[in-house]
Amino acid sequence: MNAATGQQWQQEFGLAEHGDLFLGTKADLNRATPSPAPTHVARRAFDLLDLDGVLCTDSAPLVYFKQVERIDNAEVAILHRTFWNHGTAPILALIAPTEVHIYSGLVRPAAGADSSQRIPAFVEMLKRASSDLKTFLPAVESGEFLRRHPKSFDLSHRVDRALLENLQETRDKLLALPAANMDAEALDALLCRLVFVCYLFDRDVIGDRYMEQLGLSKAEHLSDVLGLSPRTKAKEHLYRLFEGLGNDFNGDLFSDDLKTEARLVSTNHIKYLYEFFRSTDAVTGQRSFWPYDFAVIPVETISAIYERFLKAPEQRRGAFYTPRFLAELVLDIALTGTHSLLERRYLDPACGSGIFLVGIFNRLAEEWKRANPDAGNDYRARELRRVLCENLCGIDINPTACRITIFSLCLAYLDHLSPRDIQELRLKGHKLPKLVHRGQQAQDNDVEGNIWCGDFFSETEEYPTDIDVVIGNPPWGSTAGPDSPAAVWCSQPGLFA
Repeated sequence: MNAATGQQWQQEFGLAEHGDLFLGTKADLNRATPSPAPTHVARRAFDLLDLDGVLCTDSAPLVYFKQVERIDNAEVAILHRTFWNHGTAPILALIAPTEVHIYSGLVRPAAGADSSQRIPAFVEMLKRASSDLKTFLPAVESGEFLRRHPKSFDLSHRVDRALLENLQETRDKLLALPAANMDAEALDALLCRLVFVCYLFDRDVIGDRYMEQLGLSKAEHLSDVLGLSPRTKAKEHLYRLFEGLGNDFNGDLFSDDLKTEARLVSTNHIKYLYEFFRSTDAVTGQRSFWPYDFAVIPVETISAIYERFLKAPEQRRGAFYTPRFLAELVLDIALTGTHSLLERRYLDPACGSGIFLVGIFNRLAEEWKRANPDAGNDYRARELRRVLCENLCGIDINPTACRITIFSLCLAYLDHLSPRDIQELRLKGHKLPKLVHRGQQAQDNDVEGNIWCGDFFSETEEYPTDIDVVIGNPPWGSTAGPDSPAAVWCSQPGLFA
């Protein structure tokens, strides 16, 4: 694309009037200090979709623009799957020489189409030579465009809602198995580990070659492992894979007693997990196209989804998790005016799934990378690991919450490294840090981070005090009594003076 061509379509859309809200290249992401909320997701969008522009509003991308030589619906179907999984901007505009095709990021991907068949996410076509392009963006920004196409912008089909529903149905089915010995906490540990493994497969960090090195059957996806027959073989290979990943990646995700867990996992567990990763409806049993790509889904989205699991069943009715964009808005407000994020330490005293800590880490990582553009892989990985372990602190009374937080933070850390870099680091013995403190285990030398499993209001725990920013979403539904640590802490004289 030459500059004149780029300026032409930008003029047709009237993008010059949007100033700093329009990002024409990744270089434009370096304009603001400290890094604003859209920086990390927009940078990934430029890379994943090879974009020619991003229009932002407030704390979120609104429209992605991409120039194409022609509209090939088979290629668009592949592109849209990535766009939907990224789950940030609601609209993708594909700019062909004579027309613009508009697609929705809130329509679930379908199996590949042929070149003559438009995909379900198609919304409308605009002629380049018409006045429609000038009125398009004002209609999008006012919400009028989305209201004109309600079926194309149904929030229930957004990637986070769809994945939450599928995970929840599978989780409920597993918990309801007759004579099942796995409680919710053990099951959530298994699900976190499975999603992490799926992420490694989807990012091509592991695959056929890695499985062969472990002496296991070839696999390009986690479903290939879970689908081995008989299911006893699938279970055996799954736990040998967990053991291998534990040796190579370490960290809290593989610190469980896997032998004990394996004894609790039945072939029915393997069956339902296989059905989930093959996109089989947990209620109807019908199989559909597997739409998810965990290499693309933002870590904040995965973290937010798991926050739903932290609620008791009766609390889930009518309740939802902290949306990613709400968390980013809170961070924008809290961090406004901060010259350098890296010079501060941050605490979430009720960290839940870690969505605020993940959002902060991504901003810290962006600031570090901008300050060190020529850093080598080893140095970058080591320094971002140090930021992860030293700049962030989290506390939660729920052990599952702490586990999900470290799961989210490990994904966020790996997200800033390329698959090849991760593989090279693994071969050099670099492992994920252990982040979770549990009571007296806080003194263990192998604990590197500051995610504390305990009560923030406890007088007996020595939590970090050198904190610059406290941020999070308190558990407003708490039923703490008058003699609870929280109530005693709040009753201290002069605390709120």
